[in-house]
Amino acid sequence: MAKTRPILVTGAGGLLGRGVVEHLMAQGRAVLPVDRAAPPDPADFTVELAELTDAPRMRSLVERGVAGIIHCGGISGPMVAPDQPALVGEVNVGGTLTLLEAMRRAGTGRFVYCSSVAAYGATPEGLDPVRESEPLAAAGIYGASKAASDLLTRAYAREHGLDAVVLRIGWVYGPRRRTESLPRTLIRDALAGRETVVPHDGGATVQPVFVEDVVRALVGALDAPGVAGRAFTATGDTRLPQQDLAALVRKILPQARFRFTPSVPYTGALPGRFDISAAARDLHWQPRVGLEEGLRRYADWLAQHEY
Repeated sequence: MAKTRPILVTGAGGLLGRGVVEHLMAQGRAVLPVDRAAPPDPADFTVELAELTDAPRMRSLVERGVAGIIHCGGISGPMVAPDQPALVGEVNVGGTLTLLEAMRRAGTGRFVYCSSVAAYGATPEGLDPVRESEPLAAAGIYGASKAASDLLTRAYAREHGLDAVVLRIGWVYGPRRRTESLPRTLIRDALAGRETVVPHDGGATVQPVFVEDVVRALVGALDAPGVAGRAFTATGDTRLPQQDLAALVRKILPQARFRFTPSVPYTGALPGRFDISAAARDLHWQPRVGLEEGLRRYADWLAQHEY
């Protein structure tokens, strides 16, 4: 019997990549996990060490004969390397381009790219909902790197016939997230008996999504028929002000204390409500973990783990 070709997963030691690897393994599928470093805590798989910026190395991994790629690797948010904009572009855009070209030359398999709702930027005031047809207008370097790779992925599909799909992922929270986020900070501070001081007024709205739901969306994008060249938004179905999110954490952890700064308005991008109906219709995906349930599960996890 011929050996099953693996799915190459970049960023396999990170939040989404690790979840994808474990999900695929649970399905009995062959996986080729790739990252620049081994997972920080014990894992039931071995990572092939490679930098996304090492084009010959990445090409050699693809040329082993992969059935597809789920590209979760790269600089994962605006809080990572904020003072190194060229590095963000080199890793996020250059690394994606290397993988796209390797898959074009290989001629087989689906490429799933982890884009971000940051690619939309601040959507026009009053636009509700925000659909995938909305122009990408990222303002920050991170969002621009995701928008550029998003466009490149779909251009490879259109001009070179690559079987490629883009997932624009929302504000991810949940177990194993190592970068800062408001849910993580609020929960960790509450568990430690500290007050959380938020350096803005908390009026900005967010649409969080639990990590397990994003993992399902990525695997769904890998497997769904007839979606090559498409982009889908995958995020939670609850949109609320950050102040209300903090209040929900306090409902779960009554000891939580937090203080927003009324005199300092939020200065980040303020997108509208994201429409996830296309993913529901064509990827047969929708979030299963409600926000309160997800925060409870995250609090239980952080009570026993460092991150």
